[in-house]
Amino acid sequence: MRSNIISAFHHLRMAKEHLQDLQREMPDSLGSRMGKKYENKIDWIYQDFITIPLFPNEVKDGIRNEWNSDVFAVPAINKKIALLDPSFREILESIIDAKLAGEEITFLDEQQLKQ
Repeated sequence: MRSNIISAFHHLRMAKEHLQDLQREMPDSLGSRMGKKYENKIDWIYQDFITIPLFPNEVKDGIRNEWNSDVFAVPAINKKIALLDPSFREILESIIDAKLAGEEITFLDEQQLKQ
């Protein structure tokens, strides 16, 4: 459930960014006015959701973090991961799973390995 909610708000934030681009590209146009109208509706959805007392703070904090993040980083990362060798993608998946499980991950450079 948690990943679906985060994903939904991730995509709403991306839609908001696209609507803002439309407004910048076509100021004083019908497209700009429509973009602003729907941007406001997206903002309403976000504000409404994070004020619902039934959701735990952990969920609302996750939404806030996603909302304030660089939402275009995820698609960029996905494109780069697709270019990796499949065996290395499996290693990355293991690292991600460990991080999500709360494990500490430490990366060592070559000098640290020689010591």
